[in-house]
Amino acid sequence: MAKPVLAELLRFIAANEQLPRTLQRYSGYDRDTLGKLIDAAADRIEEAEKAREAAAPGGSKGIKVRKQTDVEKAAARSAAELDEAMDLSKAEREQRRRERAAQAEREAAQAAAAVVEEREKRTRLFTDGAARGNPGPAGAGAVIVSPDGHIVAKVGKFLGESTNNVAEYMGLILGLRRAKAMGIKELEVFADSELLVKQLAGDYAVKAEHLKPLHDEAQALLKGFSWIQVRHIPREENGQADAMSNRAIDERL
Repeated sequence: MAKPVLAELLRFIAANEQLPRTLQRYSGYDRDTLGKLIDAAADRIEEAEKAREAAAPGGSKGIKVRKQTDVEKAAARSAAELDEAMDLSKAEREQRRRERAAQAEREAAQAAAAVVEEREKRTRLFTDGAARGNPGPAGAGAVIVSPDGHIVAKVGKFLGESTNNVAEYMGLILGLRRAKAMGIKELEVFADSELLVKQLAGDYAVKAEHLKPLHDEAQALLKGFSWIQVRHIPREENGQADAMSNRAIDERL
């Protein structure tokens, strides 16, 4: 075998073969990069050949046998270096994937925090209603909280003999009227009545005739704000408005 055969073989592959299976196996590389790696392996083999020729006399059959062994060793070293480069690149690609995933998580957390921050910049209205007996003595209450968390208004009204649903609607209407009078443009409304929230959203129909006028008035008031959202919350998170509706009954506000 002539001495440059292996190196020439590698250079031929680097220049002409498309290496589809290699590209499929190592998806992080393109064809040009693989060609450069194979060229580099050929360079290593030629360097090993030159070093061997400089160190040993030529011409004997024994030397030819050693030459083949050295070439094989050089090829093995080059293959090992190529595999190592591939493995390192794979590890690097995995690291980059983890970094991208972590970055995506950070961005999602930042976006969620921005939503919370934006929400906290808006005025909040808590509304409630109570009826002792349903029907029975009833009261409506509402509390307005500024974006910095301070209570800026409380309103309550004794409704006489009424139902809990009427009291819930009246609490909302009282709160919206007061917010409108204060010049508030953007408002986030919280109520613990699932019926009221779902009726306002259109998820539930308003079947009770005595609730329809209250529903219509509440909808008209809601449309008067440039931004508004009505959300359902658990009763335990609505303590201030609940206290106002019961105070309205106790004190006949």
